[in-house]
Amino acid sequence: MGVLIANGLDEDSEDRSVQPVYVTNDRKGYWNKLNSAMDHIWDGFYTGQKHKSMFPTLIETGHDYTVEYTGTPFLNMEYMLRAETGKVNLRILYWNAGSYEVYVRGKLVRANFFDKNIGTQAKLKGTKGCGENRFVGGVDNYLEFVLTAGCRVEVKPVDSFPANVRMDWSMDEFYAQGGHTTFADRVAGTMGVHSSQVKVVNVYKGSVVVDFVVDIPEEP
Repeated sequence: MGVLIANGLDEDSEDRSVQPVYVTNDRKGYWNKLNSAMDHIWDGFYTGQKHKSMFPTLIETGHDYTVEYTGTPFLNMEYMLRAETGKVNLRILYWNAGSYEVYVRGKLVRANFFDKNIGTQAKLKGTKGCGENRFVGGVDNYLEFVLTAGCRVEVKPVDSFPANVRMDWSMDEFYAQGGHTTFADRVAGTMGVHSSQVKVVNVYKGSVVVDFVVDIPEEP
């Protein structure tokens, strides 16, 4: 057993509401509805409407959990697992497409490589330890990462824009011509950006549809 803690880090995290927050595991039948803590500032008779956007919940380690915010999720979040041992896989649902990075102890954890067999970044295996992550865009829009006992993960947004391309190809033709790697290189060349800034997040039939994001680098 352990306590999963989600904590908002945005500047408006004390006066913006994202609750109720639902933490679920369909396989185990686990379902928990969380609300913010009570307001902690009072001006005489009236509340100051300031509250901590921290959401703790008791869970069983060794399972996968989905976190869904009914308000617009905070861009900057931290997640912790208070437990002696064990780990969990967290899936954070987002309402819009974007790009996010995962940090552990201030160090960036690179997302899993793209897996052409499933058309998204490779599924979590837990072999990379705390912070192993992937983002699935397109229709689903969720971030998945591994959270181990005693670990603290920070999720930060990347300035980017999403895009979608539909091509009159078969999947076999697409991958025969270099697949997502060649696609990213050609998009980068066309836009005049580095290929590392183009991230393919989803490839599926119809004939071939590619969802990707282009990260915008910070100005020097």
